[in-house]
Amino acid sequence: MRKTVQLSALALACSAVIPVAQATNGYMSHAYSPTAKGMAGAGEAAMPQDSLAIVGNPAGANQVGQRADAGLAWFSPRREYNGLTPSDAFCTTGCKQGAFAPIGGGPDGTGTVTSENNDFLIPGFGYTQPIDERSAFGVALFANGGMNSDYRSSDTMIFPGVGHLGTFGGNNPSANPPAYLPPDPRAGMQVPGTTAQGGGNAGINLEQLGLSLAYSREVADGLSLGASFLLGYQTIEIKGVGAFQGFTQTFTQSMIASQTMSGVSPSNLSDNGKDSAFGYGFQIGGLWDVNPMLTVGASYRTKMYMGKFDKYSDLFAEGGKFDLPAVGTIGLAIRPNDRLAFAFDVQHIWYSDIPAIANENDLAMKCDLGAALGQPSAPGATYDGRYCLGGSKGAGFGWDDMTVFKLGVQYAVNDKLKVRAGYSHGDGPIDGTQVAFNTLAPATPEDHFTIGASYLIQDNFELGFWAMYAPEDTIKGPGAFTGDQAPEIKMHQYEVGVNFAWLF
Repeated sequence: MRKTVQLSALALACSAVIPVAQATNGYMSHAYSPTAKGMAGAGEAAMPQDSLAIVGNPAGANQVGQRADAGLAWFSPRREYNGLTPSDAFCTTGCKQGAFAPIGGGPDGTGTVTSENNDFLIPGFGYTQPIDERSAFGVALFANGGMNSDYRSSDTMIFPGVGHLGTFGGNNPSANPPAYLPPDPRAGMQVPGTTAQGGGNAGINLEQLGLSLAYSREVADGLSLGASFLLGYQTIEIKGVGAFQGFTQTFTQSMIASQTMSGVSPSNLSDNGKDSAFGYGFQIGGLWDVNPMLTVGASYRTKMYMGKFDKYSDLFAEGGKFDLPAVGTIGLAIRPNDRLAFAFDVQHIWYSDIPAIANENDLAMKCDLGAALGQPSAPGATYDGRYCLGGSKGAGFGWDDMTVFKLGVQYAVNDKLKVRAGYSHGDGPIDGTQVAFNTLAPATPEDHFTIGASYLIQDNFELGFWAMYAPEDTIKGPGAFTGDQAPEIKMHQYEVGVNFAWLF
């Protein structure tokens, strides 16, 4: 027990100083177990081989013996977008109407803007300890994240007399709605409260750490059940979205209450530095060795209930609430002989249960201050404060649930060397109509190709590695704040990792 506590403390201390980014299946990693990482995530449900396998299925804690794993991966997501020409409220002919974000580079704003900060280190630690012949406990530290981007204002379009506009156009006088009261934007009546700018560097950085405390027991011959308690910690920082303050619940309701005489600028919308929150969740799982050739596994992790991001309560739905979605996995492991094994997993991620992630961007049509004052900005526009930023139905990223299919193979070359490969596919969670906000979090990859290997250097020491490539996927489409234009977001990824294992 003392050794377990020491390993856990060391893992937490190390992780606290390592920036984390991970974006594969939405913002979930393609795998957490070092061996499963080499098989595109396949095997975490039904083929546990290391201590971090308990993150995928806690029932595996009594399957891997006493061992400790410490791994580190280099992860490199390459993100970019092709922007659009911003609207000019004072333009009368040949104008691009209704387009506010995301603004790209070049003379007309349609050029490519590439995110900076492409290199991240991802830690992983685990330890399993048998209690008796049938039961064991385990502890594992794992990382999530990947809603990560850093777009420099200097790469965006230059506006005459203003300078670089920034991704969300905060320095464009006409791109900070509602900058003027309807119906005539040239009337010159300034709306109070819209003072924040969004023209600086824009981006988001979400980092998540989870600690799994698991117990499993063989309750019948070949059948093991397991459960785990999960602790979560996450941090976030948002930059460059101040131009959306006119669509916050705080500002619009203050304008309505004062009958446009005064407005309250939201203080918890953008550029407030890093905020953090703790939370918890639970997980259950089962493993059934049907026969020597076939194992069936399944697990379900509840939603992780996290505290609110108070510094961004004017941005995220429900006043800054940002839970982690529930995840369910079922899998098969098939062993035709002693050396060859195949694994197949199906995983479902319930992003739709997290309002800050799932809510669609209806700001333009359902959070229209003009409509609240009796002068809608567009036909059909209405005002309902719940749909404004920070409201219970406030705009999120419009993500759908995601189902991922994972296939992996492992071959034991000899008693010391095992080699692996895998492929996974899942339809992306982002719809083309939601491109504007998802510029911040372009989780576009749908396919992952992996290889891996492990080598038993000594009887009590194993060295493993894996590599992952997610080819570029592009999402394009007109939607909120893009008018009749269709900007594009895209990403491809690389990951290379190494794992050290001690077998006791």
